[in-house]
Amino acid sequence: MRFRTETLEGKKHVIVPVVMAIEGILNGSKGPLYYPASELRASVPHWNGRPIVIYHPSMEHSCMAGSPEVFSRQKVGVVFRARFEGKALKADAWLDPDRLAAVDRRILAAINRGEMVEISTGLFTDNDPEPGQFNGRKYTAIARNYRPDHLALLPDMKGACSIADGAGLCRNEVAEEEPLLAPAMA
Repeated sequence: MRFRTETLEGKKHVIVPVVMAIEGILNGSKGPLYYPASELRASVPHWNGRPIVIYHPSMEHSCMAGSPEVFSRQKVGVVFRARFEGKALKADAWLDPDRLAAVDRRILAAINRGEMVEISTGLFTDNDPEPGQFNGRKYTAIARNYRPDHLALLPDMKGACSIADGAGLCRNEVAEEEPLLAPAMA
């Protein structure tokens, strides 16, 4: 696994590639939904600047990551350079090593070992109740009009669009500029 580092808001961040979703059937909170490539492509500009959190925010915050409580408790980075390539929604995960050390050290350790990490997209969709099949798998509706809220890193859970499906943190290759630094000590 390769990564690079850059400065964002005066702090060094680790930039790690992520495949956030792939065209296909995802079993999320609304059951098996078909996520068409055209809808993934249309969502690209809406992902830039979305927070990256450890796990999805709890229901007490209505699953919205844009609250001060979620930022303080779970935010570890930001999604940038979202793009659609092939049949995949990809981006760069800009991760703050200090926040990773404070919130969940397992992510930083996995990046240092070059291991992929499960992810999950937190987004709102309009679901057309049109059952069908895609690549031999049944779905109950087609997810449309994506409104991204966050990208969740799942250090010990499987995402709806999992590593086995082709998604995940540390999925693509990027040029390595320097080794990952340990978080700054206060």
